[in-house]
Amino acid sequence: MSLYCYNGNTIRSYIQQIYVDGLKHSSYLSDIEIEEIVSNIGLFKFKGYVRAFKNEMQKHSIDEVFILYFFDKYLTRILMDLTSSVETKLKTVLVELCYKQIKSLPRGHIQKNNPFFYLIQDNYKPKIDRNGNTTTFSLNKGSVLTWKESETPTNEAESYLHYSLYYKNTYHFALNQQRYLQTVATMRLHDDINYPPFHYFIESATLGTVIEIIKHLKIENYDVLQKVAVKFGVSNRNVDFVPYLERLKEVRNRAAHRERIFNRSYRSISRVRHFHKISQGISNHKFVDVYMYLYFMLNKLDNYSSSQEFIQDEIKRLFRSFKKDYWIRRDSKMLTKRINKNDYEKCKRFILRRMR
Repeated sequence: MSLYCYNGNTIRSYIQQIYVDGLKHSSYLSDIEIEEIVSNIGLFKFKGYVRAFKNEMQKHSIDEVFILYFFDKYLTRILMDLTSSVETKLKTVLVELCYKQIKSLPRGHIQKNNPFFYLIQDNYKPKIDRNGNTTTFSLNKGSVLTWKESETPTNEAESYLHYSLYYKNTYHFALNQQRYLQTVATMRLHDDINYPPFHYFIESATLGTVIEIIKHLKIENYDVLQKVAVKFGVSNRNVDFVPYLERLKEVRNRAAHRERIFNRSYRSISRVRHFHKISQGISNHKFVDVYMYLYFMLNKLDNYSSSQEFIQDEIKRLFRSFKKDYWIRRDSKMLTKRINKNDYEKCKRFILRRMR
């Protein structure tokens, strides 16, 4: 192990150093504009994009570093939209499947039409850690804080209350607990939480919480994970749907924290059906596969007969839209508009190689 030494670079000194290391000067931006852009990016994050060219600095310019960064920033926006769409679909499917199941239970069953079924301990498979140890599933305090009891005065200027405020101001868990959960063993509950019906809770839950519930929820012999998988096109029981959910969380987290996107490795999944058919030759750890996966999860991949067609239509559409994007042009000091066709095509080829 090595001792870390802090170099204490300023933006100006670091830019001068990468020029000394061989990176070419800008053909489109002034020194002042360059420093302003790097200041807005943050020096630490900017260094990550410079490192993409570390083995051949003399062949590239600082303009290309900026194009990498701003294209990645644009991808983040697209991924947040796509992952949010998958999350919405996931929540909708989960609620519909579970309510359909509890409605189908026989008359007199404690869980029939019980909107608080998700708090019953027996409805969950145990959690298993990497060492094979098991623990009882429960919802931690952070996952239910939205529903903490509070004295919230009504703001009469609002046309209507947020659904969580409306619920907390209207209903009390003690009454619901007595009505729906009195004769069953519940998971560990927190006294200051006004637990809502399942559909309220899922609507407010984070993606991570929703995924944990899907992985562990089992109503009688009804395995929710398997049923949700079928709704997303993964009907083969030999294919584990959990990596599909974990990849969704991974992509969302990277986008939400503005990490690098285009040239990262991602967790793999077992491709199925049309996704498997058209993705031959594409690395299952790279961005193109992730982008195809998101289209698969949204049932939009069947329109394409090959990965080449998908890349031609969807990936290259990203490059066209990126170059014309108003906000990216503003943030890049109009670099994406100023850059000539040859330089831009060079950037595209570099990015595409690392996305596949």
